[in-house]
Amino acid sequence: MSKNLFQRGAVAAGAAFLAVTVFGGVAHADPGVAYIKPSQHSQAVSCVQQGLRDAGYNIDVDGKYGDATYKALTDFQSNRGLQADGIVGPKTGDRLYYDYLAKSQNVVQIEACGYLIPTTR
Repeated sequence: MSKNLFQRGAVAAGAAFLAVTVFGGVAHADPGVAYIKPSQHSQAVSCVQQGLRDAGYNIDVDGKYGDATYKALTDFQSNRGLQADGIVGPKTGDRLYYDYLAKSQNVVQIEACGYLIPTTR
């Protein structure tokens, strides 16, 4: 009986954690999330592109980090006092994710990008 109660408690705790993570907006990248750089092709690049679109840049969200993404990202970085190097590290990731993507009301985007973009939190 106590084993059954323990299992129920563990399941309830796991469900509570999942609910807080999904619905509480506390998703964040793991410390080991790779920086996003030119010439990459990935879902993480799509997240960067979507963040840039949310910030007002007119670029395609195709997951390919090419010239248009580089130009938009370096402009984004420059206009926000960040190092305009075209690399999404934690500081740029914070601005893209917390200032734009997390405020989008798109739960799928918030969750997926929250684990793909490097951030300081």
